[in-house]
Amino acid sequence: MSQDNIELMVDEPIPGHYYWMLLKEETPDHHPQAVDYAEGPLPSYSAAMMAGIAALQRRADLRTDDGSVPVVTGFIDPRPGFADSGRGGLHH
Repeated sequence: MSQDNIELMVDEPIPGHYYWMLLKEETPDHHPQAVDYAEGPLPSYSAAMMAGIAALQRRADLRTDDGSVPVVTGFIDPRPGFADSGRGGLHH
């Protein structure tokens, strides 16, 4: 992750409770820091992903000086069982 990039992560620390986080590499030791996050759990991976994408879009809109709106895209892994692997936590 470069210093100019923000990464969207979705975590499921408790089964059925999904949280999105926006992470940015801001420290010299290259550990990502949360710059925005869900204030409460969402009921599904998809809902958390969409809420995180909306937060990314709001950040992009605030940074745009010329009035144009940048395109923010998201990726949801289409592999069966990826979000429901039963491992909980972050999926790598």
